[in-house]
Amino acid sequence: MGDGNKAAADQLEHEMVLLTRLLEALTRRRNYPLDRAPYLLLLQLAEGAKNINELATTLALDGTTVTRQIASMEARGLVEKTSDPSDGRIARVARTDKGARLVEDMRQVRVERVKELFTDWSEEDMSAFANYLARCNLDLYAYIETVSR
Repeated sequence: MGDGNKAAADQLEHEMVLLTRLLEALTRRRNYPLDRAPYLLLLQLAEGAKNINELATTLALDGTTVTRQIASMEARGLVEKTSDPSDGRIARVARTDKGARLVEDMRQVRVERVKELFTDWSEEDMSAFANYLARCNLDLYAYIETVSR
């Protein structure tokens, strides 16, 4: 890593830590109907039922963590579990109407807040930033795979 890359990495590390902190502070000040874990899980179920391992992989979590979270969500009526038709030993998790309604309502509130936060940004700048975040997330997934083995 050259000196230029080190300086950029130093700046990026600082901005990422600050972003994480500011997002945590903002989340604590909002009264969302769902905590982060159920929100993320319900978003992953938008396209249909998934098994625990699929959810764990997508969210970079341990299967036992997802199992506990799903049990709590099931008790709240946000998801339902069914047997996988191809292998009855595997449980498939799907959103209930209540879960779908809550997550979609919350997502709309969050999208409006993002629009408000970036009101002075052009659509092009917002799209470019979203693309950089998506690229960062893909690299984080790949990096997590290398450090967790």
